[in-house]
Amino acid sequence: MLRCPAGNYDSEEEQQHRHTRRLDHIGVCFLLALYAAILNVLAFGAELPVLEPPRVVVATQLAVGLLAVFNLYVEIYSLPRGTKEAEDDFLVTYGPFGRWVYLTHQTIGALAVHALASAVLPFVSRRLAYGNYRLSPVIGACGVFVTIQYFNLVKRHPEHEKTCQLWAARGVRFGLLDALRHVLPIVVSVLDILFKNRDALLEAMPSALGLVRLHLLYVIVFLVGTHMNHRLTGRWPYGFMKDLGLSPSRWLMFLMVQGSILSACGLALTGLATLSLW
Repeated sequence: MLRCPAGNYDSEEEQQHRHTRRLDHIGVCFLLALYAAILNVLAFGAELPVLEPPRVVVATQLAVGLLAVFNLYVEIYSLPRGTKEAEDDFLVTYGPFGRWVYLTHQTIGALAVHALASAVLPFVSRRLAYGNYRLSPVIGACGVFVTIQYFNLVKRHPEHEKTCQLWAARGVRFGLLDALRHVLPIVVSVLDILFKNRDALLEAMPSALGLVRLHLLYVIVFLVGTHMNHRLTGRWPYGFMKDLGLSPSRWLMFLMVQGSILSACGLALTGLATLSLW
């Protein structure tokens, strides 16, 4: 399960794999740089108080960080890459964003960076750790959202079931891998909140209105990127997006609904912060 199957790919498929693999590595580096820049902005003029977390908290935060990194490993190195038999996935990831066109790919990458930073930054820089605390419900909401919407919109969709059957015929347990990588984000997001200091987290988190604005902004940026990729590849990343077509009203409704759900996930995590374990 922990290695991408070699398969029998033709030269065009192997070229596409090199394309997506290169963009995977570039994307991780970009995420690290972007995350560091955002932390610097969010933590300007502030820092965490001196904290003495119990050893079990330190160990758990490190374990959560490693779990998130493991999920990124599964995402990049275990998940099978495109085949022309699954034409939509093959062509949509041949665009300028590669597999980063998928919300799940973005979220798993961001959570890996964030969760590992949660374990390390309090011992490196209290200023950057403050920014990490501020981002917890923002990034965590994406993890909760990805898990919920996978089971709500994707898992039972005919296009997804067709892909699972295609890989099953090749001896790849794609359905199991896909479920695993979509379940872990909510686990990482919840544990990241529960094992942060309660008082520091409640003080650092954005307001409810701030969360809603940030999540709506993210959905807008995501949809702009999705439409750019569609213009270049002629494919949507998700089968259910075909039903939206190019109707502005349908996409506006989709933006509002998904932005509301994402914001609700963030607000739920801010409520969960009151139950933090130390």
